[in-house]
Amino acid sequence: MYIKDNIIINIYLQSSDKTSFTNLKNKLNYILKIYNIKNYNIINLPKKKHKYTILRSPHIYKKSLESYEEIIYTSNYRFTVNNKYNYTIIFYIIKFLKYNIPLNTNITFKLENNVKKNIL
Repeated sequence: MYIKDNIIINIYLQSSDKTSFTNLKNKLNYILKIYNIKNYNIINLPKKKHKYTILRSPHIYKKSLESYEEIIYTSNYRFTVNNKYNYTIIFYIIKFLKYNIPLNTNITFKLENNVKKNIL
């Protein structure tokens, strides 16, 4: 397989728990270090905060409120792939991450370039 242009792969990580999020990021960094993949950028995106307030009492006019806050941590790994070896390794890493993630994390994969035109 010959790759004509560089292919850009984005991996978005999202989690509502900070410890599981940092553990997943450390695991991904460790795997990338083992396979000697150096052509990537880590972009830490800002946190999203959602605040919820709930009436605690069954009566509307009581002033008893309960407030909750949800924080979502996100980061983006941006890979530029220029040969077949890195392409296959990154997709093996994606497969590994897909089956070994905690329940409260989301992983999204996106190819930025049109792959049909770039891979011959």
